[in-house]
Amino acid sequence: MSRIKKRGLDYFPMNTDFIHDRLVRRILKREGDAALAVLLQTLCSIYSGEGYYVTADSLFYDDLADSLYQQEPTDVERIIRLAVEYGLFDATLFNEHHILTSADIQRQFLFITKRRNSSLIDARYNLLQQEEKEDAAGAVNGHETPGDINGNAASGGINATEKDETDTFQAENSGKPSQSTQSIAKKSIAQQRKANSLLDSSPGNGDTEGADKMSAEEGHLPKEEAQPPKGKEAQPSKEEEYLRKIEALQPPPDGLKRNMDGLLFNLRQFGIPPQEQYAIVLRSNFGLIGHPMWKGFCALRESHGKIRQPGRYLLSLCCPI
Repeated sequence: MSRIKKRGLDYFPMNTDFIHDRLVRRILKREGDAALAVLLQTLCSIYSGEGYYVTADSLFYDDLADSLYQQEPTDVERIIRLAVEYGLFDATLFNEHHILTSADIQRQFLFITKRRNSSLIDARYNLLQQEEKEDAAGAVNGHETPGDINGNAASGGINATEKDETDTFQAENSGKPSQSTQSIAKKSIAQQRKANSLLDSSPGNGDTEGADKMSAEEGHLPKEEAQPPKGKEAQPSKEEEYLRKIEALQPPPDGLKRNMDGLLFNLRQFGIPPQEQYAIVLRSNFGLIGHPMWKGFCALRESHGKIRQPGRYLLSLCCPI
């Protein structure tokens, strides 16, 4: 019997300055500290349900109030409407369809679910432009997978987006020597880092300065690196080899709950080298929920950089294979 495909997420990241956000502080000032619990419960309902939105009706307010101690459904509704008024959630979709979502929530959903075969967002609720959706969804194995955004699998042909990218690539490289394997791999890594740079921006202010800087630095590779020495075949570096191995990893279908996407996100966030990332994925049983390695991430955050080798520290929490 086939497994039911999960729509929502098991895990979602949150900025450490969430409680210091200007809009959040304004809500807490008007409604008290209990409003923070309402906001967190709402985000959990969004990400764990449909993944990028939740219907805000009377039943939703009742369920949310039942999980809180000193809040009534009317209090929950008042706090959520205030959050919509301040811009934490999209006001247009809330007024027209009674749903809670935002562009940052949809961008996060597409990034985390980029390894899935389909990360479809309902066109009625979509707040992202097509180019931004492709950047948020990222690339698997260095190329866009047909159907990741549009929900349609490739059937013997190339879709319009892939064709445009192919034509552009051929036009830019016409009259030039063929690229080496190493050059192609570096271009793939640059594309992945551009997709991951969305997480470096703050959802509160939309800052993407780091992403633009990274793209500018990676977009101008020296010409000497673009071509291998004559008579010698370029070999991919050890870092590139492990990046390919990580992309090819697939959790075993044994029914255990895992969060491999969240694991890879945290590993990249702490700047752990690909070789150590590969070992941590295997020794943690592909991000098994409840593994001691997850508590290790909490310890790394609380150490504020005092743990100089985060990869070695996480490996010490994993059983050898």
